[in-house]
Amino acid sequence: MAGYFSGVGVVEGVVSPWYNRTMLVAKNRVLQILLTLGVFLLVGYAQYMVFMVVPNEQVMGAVQRVFYFHVASALACYAAFGAVFVASLLYLSSRERRADIFAVAAGEVGFVLCTVVLITGMIWGHSAWNTWFRWEEPRLVTFLVLWLIFLSFTVLRNFGDPTKTAVHGSILGILGALSVPLVYISIKFLPQSARLHPEVVEHGGLKAPSYWTAFGLSVAAFMFLAALLIWLRYRVGVLEHVATEALLDEETYDA
Repeated sequence: MAGYFSGVGVVEGVVSPWYNRTMLVAKNRVLQILLTLGVFLLVGYAQYMVFMVVPNEQVMGAVQRVFYFHVASALACYAAFGAVFVASLLYLSSRERRADIFAVAAGEVGFVLCTVVLITGMIWGHSAWNTWFRWEEPRLVTFLVLWLIFLSFTVLRNFGDPTKTAVHGSILGILGALSVPLVYISIKFLPQSARLHPEVVEHGGLKAPSYWTAFGLSVAAFMFLAALLIWLRYRVGVLEHVATEALLDEETYDA
């Protein structure tokens, strides 16, 4: 429609940049709300399956339900650290700031999930085997090392020298991500009789179909939740970068 239209930025058939930006922000906000609702519905349905549908495991009883949170958060944190690996390599090769921001977002979300894995693992271990932690267990120790690496990553990115943290953080993130395969295969170093950490999925320990359904939903819920949190943290990081650049430009102009 030609001419002035209700003050929304259309003049002589030309859509103003302000109008385009406003519409883009509105569409992004609607998309964000829909994605958030979808993820939380999936998480809620997974919790319903875990607590209301799946029966108690015959040997461990109700405490076995921790398994669905423990394994699903572990797989989600591995995926997040894989994203850190790719984004860090991209930043080191191109110095693309968006890749660095994404690596920070994925690293922080992965660290939170890694913490969930440690806590749920200790709860499960203490209830099932009367021990919070065993230093002789390779998977427990290597996972603790993984947690410490990304704790260092998070501290470095938030409190390090701003001129060096991007490169140093990328290198640390790559090293941390490369330790994930070691965590996975470390349990193979011990004979079956000496292992504390079970291999439920690998050995087909989930017999009833409802177990597999709840497990699949839990994994999907944690994966989508991790993706949503990474996306939101990435958007915050972009806004922080834009604000910092604007402040520097203002200071330069005033000088």
